[in-house]
Amino acid sequence: MFKILGSDQQVYGPATVAQLRQWMAEGRVHPATLVQAEGANDWKPLSSLAEFAVPPVVSLPQPPARAEGSDMALWALICGILANLCCCASTLFGVLGLIFSIIVLSRRQDYPGENHRQMALAGLILSIIGLLWHCLLPLFFFLPGAWGIHHFRGWRM
Repeated sequence: MFKILGSDQQVYGPATVAQLRQWMAEGRVHPATLVQAEGANDWKPLSSLAEFAVPPVVSLPQPPARAEGSDMALWALICGILANLCCCASTLFGVLGLIFSIIVLSRRQDYPGENHRQMALAGLILSIIGLLWHCLLPLFFFLPGAWGIHHFRGWRM
């Protein structure tokens, strides 16, 4: 059983441990509230009693923070690779790879170890190659007259 010295300097109680815990939950008493144990002569803060001591705060180690843009740099690289491998959706992957790469490379902050910038740069290069390969190369086959190939039809070795 405990007596409580209220903020109005009046003594309240006796109160049980369960009542004090309920009052703490309700905000009626706090760790600095002075209490007197039954049979004791001195007033002590509530937090100094073992029953009401605040447990130490245990901080768990935080997982390593992912750099902002790491996912986008990875997607830029993946889209750049797919722009060279996929026949039917190479233009789509090439454009997406360009967009993701430009977004990552245009940010002013440097990413840890420059790994993400390097992935984005590789994605940019692969996306450009994929777009050139799948968009401009067919022009050589479908428009042979534009390149002067018809001049060499009768040419023999």
